[in-house]
Amino acid sequence: MSREQIVAEFFKKGHLLTEDAIKLIEEAQTDASHSEPPQNLPLVVEPGDLRRPFSILRNLTHKKTEITSDDFVRFYNSKYEKMKSVILSRIPKDFVSLNKIDMSRSEVHVLGIVKEIKEKDGKKVVDIEDPTGSVPVIFEAADFDADVELDDVVAIRALAGGKVLFGKKIIYPDMPLRQPTLGTGKACFVSDFRLDEASTKDAERFFEWFSQQDIPYLLVAGDLGDKELFERYVERYCYIKTVFVIAAGNEYPQTPLKFESNKIVSLSNPAIVELGGLKVLMIHKGNTTFLKKRYLGRSSAILDEDYLVLDEMPDIMHTGHGDTPFISNYKSTTIINSGSLLGTFTPVVANFATRDVEKISIS
Repeated sequence: MSREQIVAEFFKKGHLLTEDAIKLIEEAQTDASHSEPPQNLPLVVEPGDLRRPFSILRNLTHKKTEITSDDFVRFYNSKYEKMKSVILSRIPKDFVSLNKIDMSRSEVHVLGIVKEIKEKDGKKVVDIEDPTGSVPVIFEAADFDADVELDDVVAIRALAGGKVLFGKKIIYPDMPLRQPTLGTGKACFVSDFRLDEASTKDAERFFEWFSQQDIPYLLVAGDLGDKELFERYVERYCYIKTVFVIAAGNEYPQTPLKFESNKIVSLSNPAIVELGGLKVLMIHKGNTTFLKKRYLGRSSAILDEDYLVLDEMPDIMHTGHGDTPFISNYKSTTIINSGSLLGTFTPVVANFATRDVEKISIS
């Protein structure tokens, strides 16, 4: 965009640019890893008005290339210890180590990692393990939670039976009941452009609309399709905005994509960014079970530590991977999926100050 076009665009919105502000926009000197354009600009815009900090709370930038047996042990131990910390902070019970189980038939609370799930005599048997040992937990069918999976770290209320436990309830760390956090500004959430398959006219129509809105952030939950075309749209239409993009690929978690544009903040899948006072979890395939378990699915990689433990409590979970958009809430976390350009594409604008969300029809 030329200098004259930049000045004209700002003037249409009631802003005058200083010479230094024009140079900043022309030269694209904003460091996207440390700043974001503000939502409300003054009449006369100085360079400092175009900068405002945000924080990246979670972003996986590299993976191990060689894996040893020690790496496996360290990875699974890190998951157990992280999940244990989350559970202990959420569930105020006196937990008993598995090697301390007696024959008293008294009620106990234990926590461990699920190593096996099987059925025997019409009952479910869940083998759990902690650093002190392992024990089978026998559940009546009515007391068993079908959401439990292998490698879940869970708390269990049970009756002590020596070498076995008689399970009464599986307890997940879950999200606490809380008042919704309020912040400042607005953001637009989209996902799954699929520019290698979908109509590029529809994509450009969206970017034209977005360029005219007083919304400083665009968050894209993966599956871009034609990455180079997406980057050209950003360069053309998002010249004073910040675009957060998470990767979507066959591996999970997925490290960030590489872009030339410094208007794009490229993040891993999943990632957490804090902006406008709210914590936003961006994940290409997300659901409420992840929030209930405080764990973001199954890792396909052995890392230095388990990256998928959700020790942060997001205010917004932004997901993709679906042609049907939806907005829902789970314990003060707003869940947003805007669909895709191959199905129903409905960008969502969230007002951080009120926590209101609006579906946008781009016609």
